[in-house]
Amino acid sequence: MITSNKTINLAELFNSSSLITRQAAQEVFNIISETPEEMIILNFSKIKFASRSFFDELNSLKSKISLLSKKTKFINIDENIEKVFQLVINTEKLKSSLSYPSIANAKTVTI
Repeated sequence: MITSNKTINLAELFNSSSLITRQAAQEVFNIISETPEEMIILNFSKIKFASRSFFDELNSLKSKISLLSKKTKFINIDENIEKVFQLVINTEKLKSSLSYPSIANAKTVTI
């Protein structure tokens, strides 16, 4: 089976060297969901900054992308931008591994 690819040049798509908003991540997801290709390559060439909000939203949409039987790959991503993305992923992993005991049965809560 041959997998078809689509490359999305993010700097050209947004006419910017920065990816800042959650809305921008949602727009990327919309393009991914509308394209028939199975492998979507996100080209970060000429992107100088990407916010934690952008990556947090993109990461939260990852499960929806998987449900569409699609995969994403990042190329030409700056080392510092990749660190922001890894920070988002690591924070998400940490959040999912934490459990907070309920204080519903607490007799006294001191503040």
